[in-house]
Amino acid sequence: MSHPRVLVIGDNRGRWSWKDEQHMIPYMNGIEAWVLATEGNYCDHHQVTEHDVNTHDIVICNTNGLSNPVYSGKYISLAERRKANVKWVSLLEGDMRDFLKPLGTIRPLFNASTLVNCINIYATQFLQSLTNTPVAYVGIPYPVRGIRSLALTKSERKQRVFVCPFMLNRWNDYSVASALGLPIVGYQKTLRRTLRTLFHNYFTYGTITNKNVLIDRTYQLYKDDSIQIIPERNLPAYFNEIRENILWINLDERYTWGRYVLDAAALGIPIITTKNTGHGPILFPQTTLETPFDIPQAIELGNRLLNDEAFYEEVSSYASSRIDMYSPERITEKLYTELGVS
Repeated sequence: MSHPRVLVIGDNRGRWSWKDEQHMIPYMNGIEAWVLATEGNYCDHHQVTEHDVNTHDIVICNTNGLSNPVYSGKYISLAERRKANVKWVSLLEGDMRDFLKPLGTIRPLFNASTLVNCINIYATQFLQSLTNTPVAYVGIPYPVRGIRSLALTKSERKQRVFVCPFMLNRWNDYSVASALGLPIVGYQKTLRRTLRTLFHNYFTYGTITNKNVLIDRTYQLYKDDSIQIIPERNLPAYFNEIRENILWINLDERYTWGRYVLDAAALGIPIITTKNTGHGPILFPQTTLETPFDIPQAIELGNRLLNDEAFYEEVSSYASSRIDMYSPERITEKLYTELGVS
């Protein structure tokens, strides 16, 4: 059985085929997961050509650069000039609130697309108001089997709370974690020390040698001996670490593709999260908050999860039983159905 030929365009540099990255199938949960799920090809924004587009049946273009006139002009040109048989999917990544800002490039790109793939269910009707092109809540394939295989039993996990976002992104999560009386673990980015980043690092962070400057700042800001800050990892190392924590906190303010919620469900770990993630009400209805500001309710839920074994099991089991709807097979089928291909 032949598959549609799929090209994914993204902002991570490089060209590769799904055959080149099969070792990442158990872990990949970003936009590149579309390459692995569809047995397709990847090319970055800089290198992609009209020939690349026209030698595929489906093009999935990450629209991260819409505010950049160089990238947005290229997207629109490639979408408008493609062959009639090529289906163009504009994939919206990041926070859907970013699309509330008027940009002259949004309508032309959406109108030139076959489908707009919205990654947050709450944004679909708004985005549909900007274009006659169908807007659908499809999302991104999630490696359910691979992550589920890493799950530990509750007794194997450490009595430690995982703060999901990078620690300098926001601190409402920490407000909850610090009230639960357990050690806290979180992650923080490290600086890339290359010729390309030399001046940026110096003028932004005041250093060209200390790659851990953001970790140092995190410790200085929080002044909490119970926190352990881990440098950002590659995906295999990251998942092997986060699976060990007894409870996760993700009080996300964004309207995005809530990967932390999917990770927790696949690993069978309860997470306290927010409604706007989209996945929270589906996978963790009992521990999903209406807003990211409801600290008292989050603390109450955290204490109940840590002290009520039956509730802990009920929350984690329910999420585990529903995570398969996000598997690569199910999400790819959803996309193909929206596009009318098989």
